[in-house]
Amino acid sequence: MSLSMQTRRQGTRETVITLHGEVDYATALDLRAAISATLSTGDVDVIIVDLAGVTFLDSTGVGTLVVAARICDDLMVEFRVNEPNPFIAKLFTVVGIAELLGLPADAGVSPRTLRTRVHSPASQVA
Repeated sequence: MSLSMQTRRQGTRETVITLHGEVDYATALDLRAAISATLSTGDVDVIIVDLAGVTFLDSTGVGTLVVAARICDDLMVEFRVNEPNPFIAKLFTVVGIAELLGLPADAGVSPRTLRTRVHSPASQVA
């Protein structure tokens, strides 16, 4: 599957980039180009990347989002992702980038996931 993107203005200085499909090594460059083009206009205060339609996100896609967030921060442009599926939200939390991407730190993590495992000595392999 490939990636399709739609970029639209929302309000006067906010842009939403809506993604559908897979964000991976083959498509991350297209996402980067869309974000760069949005920033190059110079008339944006907020960029939102809508992930509701994303079915797969690899490390290249994650890296692209992190770099975009950092560049936006340098340019004083708010950057955030919106509507990641539960797996992607959990991925962002586990790798420690949820807050950087504008999500709550515990996005996608249920209380059950946060429980500490307790191993008894008898259950350990010698």
